[in-house]
Amino acid sequence: MAWSDSVINLTTPRKVADYILSRLETVSDNAGRCLSQTGFYRIRSVLMSHFGAQRSDVRLESPVQAFLGDDARQNWRVLKEAIGASHLPGLKCQPHVYFSITLGFPVIMAICILQGGGPLWAAALAFPILWVVAHGITDRLGNLVPPSFATIRALVPYAGIANRTEWSQEYVLQRVLQITSVQLGIPLEKVLPDHHFVDDLGLDR
Repeated sequence: MAWSDSVINLTTPRKVADYILSRLETVSDNAGRCLSQTGFYRIRSVLMSHFGAQRSDVRLESPVQAFLGDDARQNWRVLKEAIGASHLPGLKCQPHVYFSITLGFPVIMAICILQGGGPLWAAALAFPILWVVAHGITDRLGNLVPPSFATIRALVPYAGIANRTEWSQEYVLQRVLQITSVQLGIPLEKVLPDHHFVDDLGLDR
């Protein structure tokens, strides 16, 4: 069998780590749908337990905004934490509020500078600074889910199903070295990645 042939060649910790990573990649490629389903189930569970949603109301195309209620900002943070999302963007302002603040505030302040006898260059310099300040204000007033996250489907990839970033080559190799050390009773510092299990580490001797 191919599996048996592969195992025969696992003669060093590095080869074992490489084999594990290759199998993880295969599982990831073939089980993308399963991971998506798991992410969806986690989000649905959170919406039901934290937001009182009915199971039948949570579908892939369901609008996220509908579950956030009146305190959208607080509930958006709760949702992010509960589904284990490492990053979600902040909520957006209503368009008319956004443009009123980001354009109106700098313009009004610049006019005030000019009317107060300030030079034109001062008003021109102040405008971009005031725009940045105004943009920060809108970030604190946002209550709309960004369009790119409008549906449950868009949230699924962000559900913390498993921290797959930790499965790096170095991480897997270190875990194999640790397991080898424990199983063979050899100090970890004496188990090297390219040590042969039989010739160097005395396995089955």
